[in-house]
Amino acid sequence: MTVWPVAVFFLGGMATQLTGWLTHRRKQMERKQDAAAVLHARRESFELEHLQKLTDAVQVLGRTAARAHHADMMASSETRLYGAGLLGEELSEENRVANQDVRMLSGLVLDDELREQVRAAQSAINTPAMMLRVDPTEADAAYSVGIEQLHHVQARIADRIREIYLTSTADQPPVLRA
Repeated sequence: MTVWPVAVFFLGGMATQLTGWLTHRRKQMERKQDAAAVLHARRESFELEHLQKLTDAVQVLGRTAARAHHADMMASSETRLYGAGLLGEELSEENRVANQDVRMLSGLVLDDELREQVRAAQSAINTPAMMLRVDPTEADAAYSVGIEQLHHVQARIADRIREIYLTSTADQPPVLRA
């Protein structure tokens, strides 16, 4: 008969140990989930910030490329050759800075496919600038291709920004209104 109180005592101790271990495991899982949520939020914040900056940089690149193309087209009306002269120093510098900004920010794009699309669009919009002493219609066609790719990549960046906002708001509970 004295065995039962001892057995109950040991079973109670084991139950306490098991409850403590289960509580520890639950808290450990909660900490891991919290850390993952913080990491996910930081990643989204980083991505959003850089995609928004990239959107601005791509727009600036498009504008400077358009101004450079227009200047070359105007000059070709006299020379009958596209790219026969040099751009003005100010426009050339604006174009260099715009390309540098897009190149730097595209390196921070997390989506590999989107990053490559940005780089391809940048290359395409710069193609006319590399065309020296060619027929203006050929350069104009290359410019049209570059602008089309630039518009496409701007749409893809906007899609990704919307996707991030939609998934981050879907993860949060709805706000109750009074």
